[in-house]
Amino acid sequence: MSHIDVYTGLYGLLASILVYWLGMRWNRSRRSFPPGPRGLPLIGNALHMPADREWVQFAEWAKTYGSIVHLSVFGRSIVLLSSPEVITDLLEKRGAIYSDRPILHFAGEMVGYNRFILLEPYSTRLREERKIILSNINPRRGAEIHQVQEAKVIQLLDKLLDTPDCFRDHLRWFVAAVVFQISHGHEVKDFEDRFVRLAEETTHDFSLAAQPGQHLVDSLPLLKRIPDWAPGTHFKDVARAGRLLLRRLRDEPYDHVKRQIARGTASPSITASVIESNPNPTPEEEDLQKSATCMLYATGADTTVSALGSFFLIMTLYPEVQRKAQAELDSVVEHGRLPTFDDRSKLPYLECVMKEIIRWNPVSPLALPHSLTQDDVYEGYHIPAGSTVIPNTWAILHDPSLYPHPFEVIPERYIDADDKLNPDPRTFAFGYGRRVCPGQFLADHSLFIVVATVLSTMNIGRAKRDDGTPIDIHVEYSGGAISHPNEFQCCITPRSQEVGRIVRHAAGSNLAETA
Repeated sequence: MSHIDVYTGLYGLLASILVYWLGMRWNRSRRSFPPGPRGLPLIGNALHMPADREWVQFAEWAKTYGSIVHLSVFGRSIVLLSSPEVITDLLEKRGAIYSDRPILHFAGEMVGYNRFILLEPYSTRLREERKIILSNINPRRGAEIHQVQEAKVIQLLDKLLDTPDCFRDHLRWFVAAVVFQISHGHEVKDFEDRFVRLAEETTHDFSLAAQPGQHLVDSLPLLKRIPDWAPGTHFKDVARAGRLLLRRLRDEPYDHVKRQIARGTASPSITASVIESNPNPTPEEEDLQKSATCMLYATGADTTVSALGSFFLIMTLYPEVQRKAQAELDSVVEHGRLPTFDDRSKLPYLECVMKEIIRWNPVSPLALPHSLTQDDVYEGYHIPAGSTVIPNTWAILHDPSLYPHPFEVIPERYIDADDKLNPDPRTFAFGYGRRVCPGQFLADHSLFIVVATVLSTMNIGRAKRDDGTPIDIHVEYSGGAISHPNEFQCCITPRSQEVGRIVRHAAGSNLAETA
């Protein structure tokens, strides 16, 4: 036998021993992990990860393995949470160690979201950014925020009267107009506004960049080191384009307000207040200020647009819910005026409708993942530090033990609800623990004023063909970190000619006041 044959045999034996040892080590380490689908040595559950609508597959695993499920992908632990109890125990009660974000090599490091509130590690910088938002978006500032929302919703109604078929564009305009007015004092005339287009592109890019399991580099970070000229590195070009978009969203609206302040023409806004309170920031302080103010749109706009799209879809599919909500509005809102925030406490059924809009198809089916900073033991299961922890909001909101007939829209379910049956979906829809969405006040109140005023003034029904037969609607939602209803047609008409005149008059008065 030649020396080459001997060495080849030895190397083969050593390789076999190594693979066997790694496999045994992997199996031993799994014994203390939460249960989950059995994977393969080395790659773990990489082949099990769904390519789309991950929340549905994750919910199926929860039915088999329980409300806490463990996966391993190329040695990285992923823990799926699918019940309120487990989420409360870990993300709320143990928030001190469960509030970090996992390292997302694509969205975080390569695109740059690890310097922004959505994916930033739990740190002093993150707390400062949240403080900027929460000190300006809260019930104490409600009167100022409501004034903007009520003015913009009148313009929304006016647009719906003019071009009802473009309702999706009008909803996006409304959300952008509210957010940019509050965040930067910027008047959004139409959806072609340069800041709106920039923000739209960026939020769409984020939804794709942060989608769990969609980027191989997140599981194999060594791919970042492959030369740019090598085949299969298109993901690097995508990341560079996303990074440029993100940098522009951070800088351009902020610098615009800064120039307005210098000229003495700045409108009241969060950004103007932040700049004026610290006119000579260090580079690090200004970077933080830019990141916080630009994220006001990114953290709430796209999710609000999704919820409003679901509202129009539900009203089209469930006319009896619409009629009942309209009857309540008619009994509360005096003839000749539009609903305001002062009416909200007198509209319990409408509040139930809003809860069902949020629950039926949640805007973020999977909450942004958490990560823990140290090893933990829960119910006897070992959860290693650095694990990616993914709360499955969709699974909770479609659990029949919590919400009977979960795929049906039933606002009445909340009338006699308690914490154990039909709990308020808003408890789950805005994130968890110390990473709960800081813009939830703005999103919730934007949803209310649109739902109330549209139902008070408009009828939403099925679109019809030329022969008068209704056009079928297939309920489908997009994938991604933020899920939107796919395109559908509906018919939007004023409830009466008088309602149309009220809207036109209010819109004209609103324009005169802002001129």
